[in-house]
Amino acid sequence: MNTSSQSFLEADPVKTSITASIRALVLLAIAGVTVAICQHTPNVNIPSEGGVIMKLPDTVGSFTGKSMEITEVEKTILPKDTQFARMSYKNYKGEEINCQIVLSGGEKRSIHRPEICLPGQGWTKKSSEVIKVKLDDGRVLPVMKLVISRPIEVKPGVRKELTGLFLYWFVGKNSTTPYHWQRIMRSDLDRVFHNVNHRWAYVIVNANVLDGFVPGAKNQEETLDMLKKFIGDIAPEILKPEVKLNK
Repeated sequence: MNTSSQSFLEADPVKTSITASIRALVLLAIAGVTVAICQHTPNVNIPSEGGVIMKLPDTVGSFTGKSMEITEVEKTILPKDTQFARMSYKNYKGEEINCQIVLSGGEKRSIHRPEICLPGQGWTKKSSEVIKVKLDDGRVLPVMKLVISRPIEVKPGVRKELTGLFLYWFVGKNSTTPYHWQRIMRSDLDRVFHNVNHRWAYVIVNANVLDGFVPGAKNQEETLDMLKKFIGDIAPEILKPEVKLNK
């Protein structure tokens, strides 16, 4: 027979009772914390107000805008409560910039990294980086810059590579970020710890680099400067005052 003190303690009914009580208290505490989090976490299908104004201005600097329709494919794929604002802007030189806002509803399927959709439109991503854009009100807004390209036929049997610049950023209830992963993380943390359920939007500003296609057109660097100036003008008009810019 094993009569060691270890065996005696393991068989001690007092110790067994204490251990069981501790386990029960731990489980009860975990359950209490879980219930508290659930009670103080907003319903994921009841979004807060978004941080953007869903009306693009008619004019931005020297550019005049014209509304663009939402495609039937977008209406079919995205949830019905997704909101859109989309305009094509042209200046007196004929230079064109497209701008759009997509605002999620109760579901989150309408918000994703915009580059996911680009291959389906024939574009290939060449590079990506975060750049900082100085706004007209003096603040600095970090945005994601994509350089994209696709071949186009300029005349029968002749194809050239068209380059595009695609800039975007996400806007939550009171903050912005150029990063998809940061948007996801912020959603989860703010929902649990700050009782904030973000209604995310993304803002896209893009233009094609027409140097080599149109006489006197801007090159890539000049096109980027044009887009940065456009964002600097339009962002203060579409971001609500309570929105703080990501550093």
